[in-house]
Amino acid sequence: MSARKDDFRAKFRALLREQPLPSSSLCRALGISQATLSRLWRDAGPDIIKLGAARSTTYAVKRDIAGVDHELPIYRVDRTGSASTYCSMRALQNNWYAIIPASTGQPEFMQGLPYFIEELRPQGFLGRLAPKQNIDLTLPERLSEWTDDDLLLFLSRRGENLPGNIIVGNESYLRWIGSPGAGGTRIIATSDREQSYPSYAQSANAGTLVGSSAGGEHPKFTAALRAPDGTVSHAIVKFSPSTDAPSGRRWADLLVCEHLAAVVLSQHGVPGCDTAIVEANGRYFLEAQRFDRNGQTGRMPIVSLSSLDSIFGMLDKPWSTVVVTLHDQGLLSTEDVERVRYADLFGALIGNTDRHPGNLSLSWSDRGGFALLPIYDMLPMMYRPNNQGEIIDREFSIDDMGAVDMRFIGLVVEIALDFWRAVQRDDRISLNFKEIAARHALAIARFKVRPAPAGIL
Repeated sequence: MSARKDDFRAKFRALLREQPLPSSSLCRALGISQATLSRLWRDAGPDIIKLGAARSTTYAVKRDIAGVDHELPIYRVDRTGSASTYCSMRALQNNWYAIIPASTGQPEFMQGLPYFIEELRPQGFLGRLAPKQNIDLTLPERLSEWTDDDLLLFLSRRGENLPGNIIVGNESYLRWIGSPGAGGTRIIATSDREQSYPSYAQSANAGTLVGSSAGGEHPKFTAALRAPDGTVSHAIVKFSPSTDAPSGRRWADLLVCEHLAAVVLSQHGVPGCDTAIVEANGRYFLEAQRFDRNGQTGRMPIVSLSSLDSIFGMLDKPWSTVVVTLHDQGLLSTEDVERVRYADLFGALIGNTDRHPGNLSLSWSDRGGFALLPIYDMLPMMYRPNNQGEIIDREFSIDDMGAVDMRFIGLVVEIALDFWRAVQRDDRISLNFKEIAARHALAIARFKVRPAPAGIL
């Protein structure tokens, strides 16, 4: 009898090491009654846990993560700056997680981290500073080597000022409560930007700047700005190298282009990020208002297409393809799909070769739907200096456009031409790049829809 009991216990544990299972499934797999299952669980050991109640009871094998609470509380900050418990999360064997919403108490199970946690993963220029700035956590220096356990350790201990409105763990929550000013970011007056931004750029390049993380490889920092009327806003600020060097001059041109692209898109009904250009100490700064922050302390939800990959598995697909999939599942409006198609085609027409899934973001809600956030990082990246800082002469080619939906070409090419005309008119753009703009505009003008000859229709 003891051998048979041991056999049941081993099978019970083996099943749960693969995935969490409801009691009904376990009873069928083991050929036992609910009463026998309850006795088996009581004798199975403390690492096998029971979640839910009554008919929704699910059994699982928990997984311990060094330095991380097993039941990890997750908080959410609203647009007014008030926080509440959103859910709790438990790590389980075989990369499974139990998410227990505070609103229902009923566990939900998923293999892999939920998208609102993936969105917090450090990345890019600022993200690479995380291991250096948190030496006590002994995290791998290369972000590409971080496991999910490394991420959860970082988020639960230093996750008080990350993108979006989610805070993971009690320690990070307490750090957020105790952070001064605007979430630990020093507030400066908008009138002081010319004095402050150059020193912020130096600190960012030196890896000593403290502030909110933000994705993207371009050198940048975050700032909190107080307007003359006393209101506070948050910005991500990209900066060029010194414009004395050819590569610095080119990046200055491109940052102005990014500003102009946002303006032109907004004028044509595709919301672009609210941006401004600041010139100081031989650098150009592109200031982009953050749409995951509201006022001094409020926060807003955000998720990029890259963080949704665990759900849809479309990391290598164009923006337009991914948003159609979201729409087909009732998760994104028809209007937002159309805006993304326009933005995707606009990007192809102006030579933005960097339209990766991390460069398109959505707002999310408990109801499960998404909404498009303003377009950002939209600039003609095909003209950027190479990794050695050299300026390479490039000419736009149709082959550079990639896979895009051409049905809207007649409308979107006019938007792209408006953009290149704005570039040629702007006094902040160098003469050399204005010549590039003129050639590029000529190359895409072929896409203009010509009226049909009289009598054809």
